[in-house]
Amino acid sequence: MDIIFGRTSIMAGNRSSGQDMPKTVITIESFSQRLAKALPDMITAGVFFWVWLDPTEWRRELVAQGLMIMLLEFILIHSSGFIGPAVFAHEAPAGKRIKWVAGFGLFYTLFVAAWAWQFQSWWPLVFFLWLLGSKLVDILMDRRIPEEMRRRQMGMVGLSVLFYLLSVFATLFLPFPELGLTRHGHYYGVPGSGEWVSHPHIVVSALVLYFCLLALAKLLAWDVALARRQDRAGQDRQKH
Repeated sequence: MDIIFGRTSIMAGNRSSGQDMPKTVITIESFSQRLAKALPDMITAGVFFWVWLDPTEWRRELVAQGLMIMLLEFILIHSSGFIGPAVFAHEAPAGKRIKWVAGFGLFYTLFVAAWAWQFQSWWPLVFFLWLLGSKLVDILMDRRIPEEMRRRQMGMVGLSVLFYLLSVFATLFLPFPELGLTRHGHYYGVPGSGEWVSHPHIVVSALVLYFCLLALAKLLAWDVALARRQDRAGQDRQKH
């Protein structure tokens, strides 16, 4: 969940004045740094794979939390396209940016609050509000991140969207095994109805696949590859 509200546009050079796009050196971290970034995703995937195999004792309660995590991931990914640009639009007045972030933040908070109430689990709402507050503080303090980091964040958000859709549709339409999750979702404390509730192994397997793909992308620095590709594409457009 470290890719939060990260989508933003890349500031290009002034084409009308004939200036070239400033070249950004995008580097790859050491393996130990990449491993540290991927470790939370690896742990999450590992814990829920254990839940998938044997949802007994304390792990039984994690089935509902897994569904909550996937719903929260959807909100975080979706909101990044609306909140991210405002956070990084440093040329715009701070007041206007704060209103934009607060407005969209309130809209998404309603969804998170409704899910938190339905699941009777309030950590997602607290977590989301903490992230939203940190973005407002960034605007007030006029904090800026290097151009390299902006491009890498944009690449990682794009990968997150791809991995999320791939994980959800793959587990819906391919015959993933139930393993230990053989009961209806209500047995594991999952409220509501739907495919993920009737067959809880689908959402847990989607979660495992999603976080495995995120960990792999961070280990192999796919965000850097995407950022470099976009940088080259921007330079090619500048030349033409």
